[in-house]
Amino acid sequence: MDATYLHVSDLEVDTALADSTVPLAIRAVWQLLWESEVRPDEALALDVPDAELDDRLIVIRDAKDGDLFETGITASAAGLLRELIGPRAEGPLFTVDGRRLRRAEAAAAFRTATGGRSLHALRFTRQFKERDRALRSATARQANEKSA
Repeated sequence: MDATYLHVSDLEVDTALADSTVPLAIRAVWQLLWESEVRPDEALALDVPDAELDDRLIVIRDAKDGDLFETGITASAAGLLRELIGPRAEGPLFTVDGRRLRRAEAAAAFRTATGGRSLHALRFTRQFKERDRALRSATARQANEKSA
């Protein structure tokens, strides 16, 4: 099965995330999908209190695989979310024009920014890279054990 259409390069993602013409809320969603275990619908359902930025955690209250799920986020994602939230203490985490950001908007903007790539491809590429990294690490450990 050819899955190349599901691959997004680091350059494509970095370029999209750096595009200041894209609203901050949309870029923050992309960053969460790229760097964490959050699914698109879970990310878009987040409210401000779900972002525990001092602990660099996102709390998913109604996860697909269960009722409650916490995932770590990077310092850069936490910084982006801190900027996005500003002084707000409640309400939707990702807002555009005073309303909750919709998946179709985040997806359309990503397709535009990357020449047709999907949000699914963004998340798939991250998962693929993690599996590949884990496989390489396990292979290296096995080689070291055999040579020892």
